[in-house]
Order: sequence, then C-alpha cells, then structure tokens
Amino acid sequence: MLKSISLCLLSILLTACNSTYKEDQQSELSTVVNKYIKTYQARNNFTEFLSYYDENVVMEDMLYGVKVDDKLAFSEFFNWEAGKFQVLDGKSTFEVTQLVIDQDARTAVLSGVFNPFSYNEQQLGPWRFTTILKFNQAGLISYQQDWINYFPRSFVSEAKNLNTAR
Repeated sequence: MLKSISLCLLSILLTACNSTYKEDQQSELSTVVNKYIKTYQARNNFTEFLSYYDENVVMEDMLYGVKVDDKLAFSEFFNWEAGKFQVLDGKSTFEVTQLVIDQDARTAVLSGVFNPFSYNEQQLGPWRFTTILKFNQAGLISYQQDWINYFPRSFVSEAKNLNTAR
C-alpha cells in the first residue's frame, strides 16, 4: 500500500514538474514574441529589431515576391533608414488583431493591419497582413512568411511567383 501511494505521489510530482517546464517555455516564447511586436510597432530601433533574427533567417514576402536567405539580405530588404517613412495619426506601425503561439512548433502567427503611413511622400495603407514566424531553439526567428494586402497593386505588379521558387 505504501509503495502504491509513493508511486502515485512520484507520478504527480513528475507531471507537475513537466507541466511547469512547458509553461515556462510557453511563457519564454510569448515574452519574446510580445517584445518583438513592441519593437516592430515602435519602428525606432532597427538594431534591436534585427536582434530577434537568426543569421540564416529565411524571409518570404509572398505577394511582393521577395525571398531572402540570410540576415544581411533581410536587413537590406527591411532597411528602416531607406526612404522617408512616417506613420500617420500618431499610431504605431501596425496593430495586431490576432496572435497564435504554438510552443511545440515554436511558431507564432500574427494577423492585423499596418496603419496608414506615408513613404516618400506617398500616402499608403491601411494594409491587412498575416505573418508566420518560426523560432529556433535559441529563441531567434529563423523563418518569416509575410502575406500583406499591398495597395495600390502597383507594388506587386512585377512580383516573382514564389510558388515555383521553393
């Protein structure tokens, strides 16, 4: 009887430890994702923004038709210093309307809208978006896939077909 009780208590203890470990991992990924979102929304520290990405990050902008295979190419594509950018109405760069985080898959999916902005004196947005982020074991983004509803369509009229470029 004592053996059965001991075994039962040990099972409960091990289950509790495993549950706590998973919750801690979930919490860590959630923390990273939320910090990343705040950094991107503020759009004032490009170095900090880049710090969330792995050196070998792959990024695909599916509608714009761009694929990059490393952090240097990623930083050149996202270069916040290029062009004159300003979010209108004093809002953040974008709003997240839905966020799903899957710890086991180390993946976050963000949906939302880029707020109206001007770029090189041209008024653009709002643009709806969905972004898939995959994180490596170090907590860095190793893959990003963007689906952005660019308008006017002239932004994507010459886009490459990434469906065939796998």
